Parts: sequence; structure tokens; C-alpha cells
Amino acid sequence: MVVLENCEKYEYELVREKVSAIFDAFGGVAKFVKPGAKVVLKPNLISKKRPEEAATTHPFILRAVAELCVEAGGLVTVAESPGGVYDKAALKSIYKASGIEDAAMQAGVELNYDTSVTKIQNPVGKYLKTLEILTPLAEADVVIDLAKLKTHGMMVYTGAVKNMFGAIAGVDKAEYHMKMPDYDSFADTIIDIFLSTKVAFSIIDAITGMHKDGPTAGDPIDIGVLIGSDNAFEADRAAMYMIGADIDRVPVARMAVERGLMTADIAELEVKGGCDLERARALAKGFVVKYNDSNSRLHFSDGIIGRALEKLIKPRPVFTKECRSCGKCAMHCPVKAITVEKGKRAKADLNICIRCYCCQELCPFKAVKIKKTLAARIAQKI
Repeated sequence: MVVLENCEKYEYELVREKVSAIFDAFGGVAKFVKPGAKVVLKPNLISKKRPEEAATTHPFILRAVAELCVEAGGLVTVAESPGGVYDKAALKSIYKASGIEDAAMQAGVELNYDTSVTKIQNPVGKYLKTLEILTPLAEADVVIDLAKLKTHGMMVYTGAVKNMFGAIAGVDKAEYHMKMPDYDSFADTIIDIFLSTKVAFSIIDAITGMHKDGPTAGDPIDIGVLIGSDNAFEADRAAMYMIGADIDRVPVARMAVERGLMTADIAELEVKGGCDLERARALAKGFVVKYNDSNSRLHFSDGIIGRALEKLIKPRPVFTKECRSCGKCAMHCPVKAITVEKGKRAKADLNICIRCYCCQELCPFKAVKIKKTLAARIAQKI
């Protein structure tokens, strides 16, 4: 079951009322949070962004959930591993800029600064039977996933399931990009990581989402909806229907359907709350989803020729005049395909580039655009 609630603006009392209504539809927060339970809230804090930029989970969402969990007797911690360096200084900077520091203080909950990881078993994983995740997530009794509805350069859409990629510490995320450079296996890896965290409940912040060049360089778009479920795959299915995303062209959705974790038929989804799916879809009218041609129609066989054709088809990163030669893209490129000279735009070696678009995701100046190749535009018409 998925619950949709209209929430037109980030006004705290309104947000709290709607978040509470979502939990109430499932029997209340107390159904998930028992007195004394270690509760970890996992927001999307991808980088140092202000709430109005719509790249991160809004602090009012986190504060509302945190207060409800505290009232239920939970011992609440906020934990996240943003893109890039994972250390106390980076966390403090991002908590502050995103408004999460103030939200945590107002709710009376802790911010995590433990940057250790813990090895866990993941018997339900397809690829990852064991992995290392953030220690607070590994030790939690209850994990609540607080996602942001956005587009994504590589994965097309990011919501509840993709948000848990932040369970992997800092630059360790690059290892997964290198090991799983094709989009479907990377999507399966994301699903494995999500399953390892044993999320109890998910809320997607779609009051204001991000479309076009998400997850950090896109445009904010007001939608006015909150999505909640005890099944993150169902929450994402509702969100993708709402924004008109073709799930066959969203790698995580495609792999989730193949694994029996997500329904392909939207009619099978049970939806409750103050906002039905069609109204939510109408509210999201104008939301632009940019596909990266990773759908199965454009998948080639393995081997040298197949990989060459894949690179020919997949969109490429282009560095615009906004580039300030800061070097962050080169620092975080998983395959070291980017070079930067002082005073000049960064350059990517497209023969090495795996089209993960981390450069776009982590650029603080929105200087990276993802451009479709001529071959991709022709292939789309075949």
C-alpha cells in the first residue's frame, strides 16, 4: 500500500500533519518504533545544498518524522553519507547548509558523526551477499528512508530505493561504479544495498521535486505531494507514475520488476490517502524526465564491439563555461577519466568514461551537462 497526501508548501505544521496522516494509515508510528528502539533516519543529503535548491530532503520532513519517532519512545539518529568525502567536517558542513542541523536540534535528535563502516551479511542480494554499510545503519533497530523525488543522470529517477545508496561510505561508492559500469548491473547493486539496510518505512518528499538535470543540477518543480509506504518499491512505483516516467527506461525499476520486487501494472498498486494517483499525476504535469537511452532497446551484446556501441549511444558529459577548474569532478571520477588544468574547462576522456555522471552530480557550479550523441538521437527513432 502507498499513501499520498497533498502538501502544498513547506509550512511546518502542515508538513507534520501530513506526515502523521501517512503513518496513521499504517497504524501509526508506534507500529514501527517501539520504546527504546534505535531509530536511524536516512535523508538524501547528496551534497552541500540549501533546502530551496530542491536537491536534498527538506528539513521539515525530517523534523516531523523525528518528532513522531521521539514521541513513540525511539532513540533517534540522523545518518547519511553524501557524495564525496565522508568525514566529520564534510558532514557538519552539509548538515548545516541543508537545514538538517537545525531540524535535528529542534526535534531533539542526534546527528551521526561516526564515519566507520560495519560488514553485514545480505543473503537476499543478487550480487552483494556481504557488504560494508554505515555503522549506525548496521546497528539500527529501525531505518526510515526520507528520500527526495528527483531525476538522475545515470539512473533516470531517484527516490526511495536509490536513496539508500548513501548507506555506502563516501568514496567507496566509486568502487561500485567501477565494478558495475553497465546500468542494469549497477541498478541491481543499488537494489542489493537497499535490501541490506532493512528499511522499515519510506517517505518521498515531492512537495518540491527536481526535474530535468537532476539530481543536483536540475530545476526545482512544485508538485505538492508527500508519498509514504512500508514498501519502498511501491512508493517509487507511485512516484514514477506520478511524473510520467517509463519504468522500462528506469534501470532500478526495470530490474526490480524482473526480480519481483515491483509491480509493472500500476492498477495493482493499492493507493490511499487524501490524494489519488491521477490527481498526483496532474499536479506533476510539466515534470521533465530525461532518459539516458539505457533502456533494453538500445542494449548491445558484451564484448569489445558491444561496449564500443554502448559508449557511442550513451550521452556524454559536457563541461560548460560555468566550470571553474575546481577539480572536484576529477577527484570523484571513479575511473579517473577527467583532467583539469587551471583556468580551463575540465575534459573527460570518453574512451574511459563509463557514463556514471558523478561529475554532474557532484559539481558545485552546475557546470556539467549531459548531452545526447547524434547516434543516440538516430537510435531513438529506429
